[in-house]
Amino acid sequence: MKTRLPLFILGLSALSACATVPTPTGAPLAGAVDRHDIRVTEAAQRLEIPAGASTLPVEAQAQLSGFASGYLQYGHGALILSTPSGSANADTASVLANETRRALVDAGVSYAAVAGSTYDASGVANAPLVLSFVRFEAHAPECAPIWEQDLAHQSNNQAWASFGCATQANLAAMVEDPRDLTMPRDMGARDSGRRDAVMEAYRAGQQTHATRSADERATVSNAVQ
Repeated sequence: MKTRLPLFILGLSALSACATVPTPTGAPLAGAVDRHDIRVTEAAQRLEIPAGASTLPVEAQAQLSGFASGYLQYGHGALILSTPSGSANADTASVLANETRRALVDAGVSYAAVAGSTYDASGVANAPLVLSFVRFEAHAPECAPIWEQDLAHQSNNQAWASFGCATQANLAAMVEDPRDLTMPRDMGARDSGRRDAVMEAYRAGQQTHATRSADERATVSNAVQ
């Protein structure tokens, strides 16, 4: 009994020490996503094409190709092609607008996605064609410097001020289309041909899954060993 008494006293001391640790009070802090919110805003991408001649110069063709690539990757809504009205080069610009539309279509932009419009350029000698589309930009949160925070005394088990901020900042920098942070993308078109093939096989009482060769089955079996 005497040999067990010191161990019993040590156990009581440990329990009393644990009891002195403060417990969290109040509602838990918001998650890192809410505390370090990524701000998403709309931005206009704009390109001006000089309309001094009725044909596109080589440098303008290269600019259009890059602009069309940006629209296909980041653009939302219509690609607006604005032609000057009332300017000295209005007729030339109108002819150039048709060639510009064809160049955009050749670069992969749908013909229906290019919306034509005009803008008032009265009194202007060489008013340009103006192309524009809407894209989204992600703005990373401002992270508090780690050296300004006391990470050694988090007795209430709550996250420190900048916890998770670096992850949010990296996400804002790496996301391909910031609009994905605001809403999910639309689903792609279904493969109607594959669906019809499966349904025909089902009605005929045949297997509806793809057939694997013996080599493929052996490869999968060996991979999980």
